Amino acid sequence: MKSIWIFSLSGIAIAGGLIIWSMGSSETPEWKEVQQLQKEIRTSMESDPEQSSESEADKESRENLRWEKMAEYRKKLNALPEKLQKAAKEQMGGMFVSRMEQRIDLVLSLPPEERDEELDKQIDEWDRRIATWEKRKQEENTKARSENSDSQAESGSGNGGGKPAESTKKKSSGRRGWMNASKEQRDTWRRDLLSRTTPEQRAKWHEYRRLMDERRKERGLSTRSF
Repeated sequence: MKSIWIFSLSGIAIAGGLIIWSMGSSETPEWKEVQQLQKEIRTSMESDPEQSSESEADKESRENLRWEKMAEYRKKLNALPEKLQKAAKEQMGGMFVSRMEQRIDLVLSLPPEERDEELDKQIDEWDRRIATWEKRKQEENTKARSENSDSQAESGSGNGGGKPAESTKKKSSGRRGWMNASKEQRDTWRRDLLSRTTPEQRAKWHEYRRLMDERRKERGLSTRSF
């Protein structure tokens, strides 16, 4: 089962590598910055065990730092040529799949009587992350509305009520991604990801989702989209 995941992830990495090689741009400063940010994000994910001694404030601070790192990554990613953006997204997708595989395998490898503790740990971590995303999303949306209002006022006074400044449009259009996506968009992306996996991988994913949903219900929590 493990070899199936490795084979799939290797395919993603090879595809991304071929795109980079064909572009001949893997040594540009911009690409190196994106690669470094990917490495930092991967490290933060791999060294992110829940510490029982860690305060809620520390956990929230850690999530905020992760958010800021991801925001910086998205900004630099959007500045790359389209083909290199695609290569970087393939690499990042492989990284998240690998991380998710570790979480799934950990839960499924435990005997039933020991699973609840790990499920609770992952549920709490996920809910805290969602809360941080929602808070930052609300802050960004409020800031975007304020910027848009100011831009319209300036544009209106300068050109007789013309269109909003182009810079504001770009800022607004750049605030995309998983955090700002609708449930329908997330489901579409999830289906696209699962379409590139094997039946064995999908069976593990669905079993993991079933266990997570059951545990959330036992705790009186609503189900989440993972």
